Amino acid sequence: MDERDRDYLEAIAENARVALRYAREQGVDWAGDGKTVDAIAKRVDQVGELVKRVSPETLVAIAGVDWRGAKAFREVLVHGYGDLELSVLADVVEGKLPGLVAVVEAALEASSTPAPPD
Repeated sequence: MDERDRDYLEAIAENARVALRYAREQGVDWAGDGKTVDAIAKRVDQVGELVKRVSPETLVAIAGVDWRGAKAFREVLVHGYGDLELSVLADVVEGKLPGLVAVVEAALEASSTPAPPD
């Protein structure tokens, strides 16, 4: 993985972690607080934008994430194709972001571990 992709992946993980932290700090009813929803939506938007910048080769090498879905959801958030359904955002935050963080962190760790000598 090249340095540019590594930087993007680190930023993806950080934005996802921040979105998760916002939800956790606000509590189980975070979707009822407009400011928290806005803040989380912005971070999820950033995840999708950053995913678009990672090389296709790197994305293919990192299994276990719906990269296409992340890009598509970003388009929904930004361009407002209808009203955002909070249940969909909640599903992303609660059901997808934790796995995304885990997979990206594992990929970053694996790419920084030196290969064993031949």
